[in-house]
Amino acid sequence: MYTMKKKILSFITDGKKFLALRNNPEDPDRHGGDFWFVVTGGVDDGEDYDAAVSREVKEETGLDVKEVFDLNWGSVYKDWEGVCRELNFVSFADSHQAVILDAVEVVEYKWLSLDDFVSLIRWDDDKSLLKEVLKRALRKGRYFQKLEVKKYS
Repeated sequence: MYTMKKKILSFITDGKKFLALRNNPEDPDRHGGDFWFVVTGGVDDGEDYDAAVSREVKEETGLDVKEVFDLNWGSVYKDWEGVCRELNFVSFADSHQAVILDAVEVVEYKWLSLDDFVSLIRWDDDKSLLKEVLKRALRKGRYFQKLEVKKYS
């Protein structure tokens, strides 16, 4: 029997713009290459998802999260850690706060409009759906009324 690894993915916004993070291209084994993405990470034992989101955002960007918004959306996939169940969130943070990157994982950042953000980041699924989900989340609305988890092989 195996344990499914609990993970988070968080889009960071100041309510208008989104924070895109450039993966460290010097560490291709860890993250798979040179691309722009968002905060991801594991949920520690005894930690709830909101706390994991806030901790991962702080570790990777130095930003303090003011609010975590659950998108009711996620995925199940297999990676080097085994089978992962990753839930997606939006983190509301202050864009005037200094971004302090975790240089091991992230080497550059940009605050971008929703359109530019969605165009830039690596997203292997439907980008028009992503854009609609994030547009609603800015108004604290949910695209998915109940939890939607997509399974990838």
